[in-house]
Amino acid sequence: MIITLENISKNYNGIVAAEGVSIGIREGEALALVGPNGSGKTTLLKIMLGITQPSSGRVLVRGEELTEKSWREFKSSLDYMPERVSFYDNLTGSETLKLFARVKGGSVDEIESVAGRVLADDILNRKVGTYSKGMRQRLNLAQALLNEPEVLILDEPTSGLDPIGTKEFYDILEEVRGLRKLTVILSSHILAEIEEKTDRIAIMKNGSLEAIGRLEELYTGMNIPLRITIKIGARDQVLEEILKKEGAMDLAYSNGYLVASVASERKLATLSAIMELKERFVDISIREPSLEEVFFGVH
Repeated sequence: MIITLENISKNYNGIVAAEGVSIGIREGEALALVGPNGSGKTTLLKIMLGITQPSSGRVLVRGEELTEKSWREFKSSLDYMPERVSFYDNLTGSETLKLFARVKGGSVDEIESVAGRVLADDILNRKVGTYSKGMRQRLNLAQALLNEPEVLILDEPTSGLDPIGTKEFYDILEEVRGLRKLTVILSSHILAEIEEKTDRIAIMKNGSLEAIGRLEELYTGMNIPLRITIKIGARDQVLEEILKKEGAMDLAYSNGYLVASVASERKLATLSAIMELKERFVDISIREPSLEEVFFGVH
């Protein structure tokens, strides 16, 4: 399902929450909306969910603008995992999912196949009041997957989770995506955890879309250099000269390492030149720019 946000703007009593945002979301991809709090991420999600209407602009599905009838059809094919959701603590996990299935108009017969991928039986049979934060987020994900949506919208899905809980969450999501074509739209302000979890990244700031693309496309387009690190016994002017010849910048020594910045288009040439002198160093590594570096490089 191809979804297009076309020149979307949203004002709340004179406060601009989104302004002129255009994004094409491809079928089966995982798109991350990243940005600080108040950047417009949640507003865009609410517009896609039909919870709020844009002040201007259009939402198109498969190239067609949504009408009142097609909005209902579209909403039946997507589901939503909010950052926070309230459950009845006196119900078990299984009873909670049956309640959500009935509210959504789905079949309770599908619950076992969905829940089994997300929560173990012994946890499903426990009262939700005994759940940890991680278990609640798994239950939150399970309710969002009940009707086997084509589009899954996740708003800060790992908020409050520890590193183990975050990894488990993304492992489950990846397993579900491997079983069927699922379009995922994920909002987050935690940059490091989503670098390898999504296909493309849309960077939001102050209600505007500042950049969109794969991480490599973003840092290449912004000319953010790579970081090369050479483990070396002592200062080596020969290696320094080779690096400078290849256009390396910011050369410095730190704790037995020679570090430098290298333009992405010079990566292979620089590595090739350095490897000609491999007897002069112990080890070498090269690090591509992180999403955090890209984010702070966007103006």
